[in-house]
Amino acid sequence: MKYKVAVVGGAGHIGLPLSCYIQNAGIDSIIIDTNKENIDKINSSTPPFLEHDLETKLKTALSNGLTAVTEIDKIKDCELVFVTLGTSSNQEITDNFHQLIETVILNMKEGSTLILRSTVTIQTINKITKMMNFDSKKINLFYCPERIAEGKAFLELEKIPQIVGSKDSELSEIIKDFFERLKIRTISVNYEEAVFIKLFSNTYRYAQFSTINYFDNIASSNSLDFKKLLSIASDTYPRLEKVPDSGLVGGPCLIKDSQTFLNSYGDPKGLISNYFNINMDYITNTIDKCNNYFDHKKIVQLGLTFKPESDDLRDSQAIVLNNYLVNEGFEVKTFDPFINNEEELESVLSFSENIVIATRHKIFDSYDLESKKVVVVGDK
Repeated sequence: MKYKVAVVGGAGHIGLPLSCYIQNAGIDSIIIDTNKENIDKINSSTPPFLEHDLETKLKTALSNGLTAVTEIDKIKDCELVFVTLGTSSNQEITDNFHQLIETVILNMKEGSTLILRSTVTIQTINKITKMMNFDSKKINLFYCPERIAEGKAFLELEKIPQIVGSKDSELSEIIKDFFERLKIRTISVNYEEAVFIKLFSNTYRYAQFSTINYFDNIASSNSLDFKKLLSIASDTYPRLEKVPDSGLVGGPCLIKDSQTFLNSYGDPKGLISNYFNINMDYITNTIDKCNNYFDHKKIVQLGLTFKPESDDLRDSQAIVLNNYLVNEGFEVKTFDPFINNEEELESVLSFSENIVIATRHKIFDSYDLESKKVVVVGDK
């Protein structure tokens, strides 16, 4: 079967690498996105955000025929339509997502396939199957959740099997052929199982990072340097070699998916709810360290993105920390090498000898901070 693929939301962190990957596998693809600035950048071979090897892959994809447009009606010519927009447990965002899906279905041709890649609940999937035109157009619906680490799409797309959630296993054969052409192994499950797998995976990761912050909080309350103790405890000790460092826990997936898991399945022991509290306590303890260690209220904060070597500010807890510091009465100048121009660095660093490293970009190791008083929030 010959495919043409549309990726709605294809100018974003999930959709753009996927679009390039599909096009470079020899399957004609079109990006559809309302973000005209990003669309213009894509069409001029300029990546709109950081992603490993994206510039090369994008140039190749464009030369192979990838196109990027803002018009939703272009999906009428496509057999497969991916939706890769970010979602949330926020009701307004959920309602907007439902409206978008209605528009997508309205423009899809009869017998085509809709593939959801965003975080969704089983309630959303059930609502989609009851939408106007869904049955009359004989739309095939699959939930194929995104499980790729941001920044590593081209390293992980071939390696990580694709979960394919469908109404029944026979229907999933439609999409298996497509992923086989991409050299991506598939695992077929039903809708409910696919939803749980996606939400559990990110909630568990959030739990891992939150748990280490919990021990850091306890150490802080007992005047102990947890980072020092963790380094000693894990030195040539295999049972602790993969324990993450404590630090700010954010980004576009972990908090959102944990909240969605809680809303969808409950939290009978209050465990997930406590993760949110633990991470707020961690921010509070960081502010206490600043109050106790610094001699005055002027601070330079290095790092604003949600994780190192990224330019993504979505749900960044470094920004939350910044807001709390300001509310606490600190005067804060910020610098992030992935957001600011490098020529701003000298001026920012001269503002204060008090430094908070909130997001630990590798380049910070080359900065001369010998004469500074430094609080390192974490390695995440």
